[in-house]
Amino acid sequence: MKYTSCIHLEHGITFFSNSLQICCISSHPGGGNILQIANYRGELIDWDKIFESRALMRKDLKKGIIPQKCSGCYYLKENDWSSDNYIDEVLIGHFTHCNCNCIYCYTDKDKKFFNSNKTYNIYPVIKDMVDKKILSKNATITFGGGEPTILNEFEDLVNLLLDYDVYNIRIHSDGIKYSPAIEKGLRLGKITLITSVDSSSKQIYEKIKHVPCFDKVWENLRNYAKSKNGLIRTKYVLIPGVNDNLREVKNWMKMTYDSGIRHIAFDIEDNWFKKNRNNIPNYIYVIFDFVYKSYTQYNIESCELYERASNLKIDRDNKLQYSSGT
Repeated sequence: MKYTSCIHLEHGITFFSNSLQICCISSHPGGGNILQIANYRGELIDWDKIFESRALMRKDLKKGIIPQKCSGCYYLKENDWSSDNYIDEVLIGHFTHCNCNCIYCYTDKDKKFFNSNKTYNIYPVIKDMVDKKILSKNATITFGGGEPTILNEFEDLVNLLLDYDVYNIRIHSDGIKYSPAIEKGLRLGKITLITSVDSSSKQIYEKIKHVPCFDKVWENLRNYAKSKNGLIRTKYVLIPGVNDNLREVKNWMKMTYDSGIRHIAFDIEDNWFKKNRNNIPNYIYVIFDFVYKSYTQYNIESCELYERASNLKIDRDNKLQYSSGT
């Protein structure tokens, strides 16, 4: 039976520092953040209860009842969804420690608290999912954070997933600490590494990151790129008033290619986008259009749009369709 739902509602789970949620998508009108377990601190999960709650939600979805928190989310689509009990969308974002200080990060409001916030060891939970075959080998495992490479269990956790033959592991890393497990996963073609460089100059990099690691990050990226098999993306988070410079954007794409990397990602700073979504300045569209439509000029093979950038594109496409009367 076809009905409107999304991969997260059907088979997703997100680990946060003090809760278990269905997903982390939050820029749509509904606001997201559907709670699965409150006050969660790494306990082994009763998967029977999880799947019972999904079955109840699925009944409503089949009646066309969409959770209010999902209202307006671009992930929703009509499909013949599987009702089998498994997880194939996992976000690991239970940690807030970082070796970088990005000004657009939610932790920027209180770095001392978030860098000292006690986290839990997620390895036993993921091992339990593997042992019980709750985790699909077709799963997409995404590491958010915080900075994953500084987790004590990171190397063991990635190797566990690689040994289980999960082949779509997405790791968001600032690139400051080089990881043998990431290098291994790239060689095996099972890891996608996304690093937000957000700049092409030390001056802008340090203004955003507040750490003097520009050269180190690009050196690490060049070394990762030698793997040839895995997919690496350099990411640019556009921050109006900081790095909204077309020259900086062009140089970023050139540096990406010169580092042996052929893929990029693009997004817009979250708080700014939410405040200005209905009144986007034209110059933002100019930068967006250049990145999205001209990346092949720099021999870049693909450009992935993240949540805010995807919403920007959808909003404008809808306006153009409305103004043309279609």
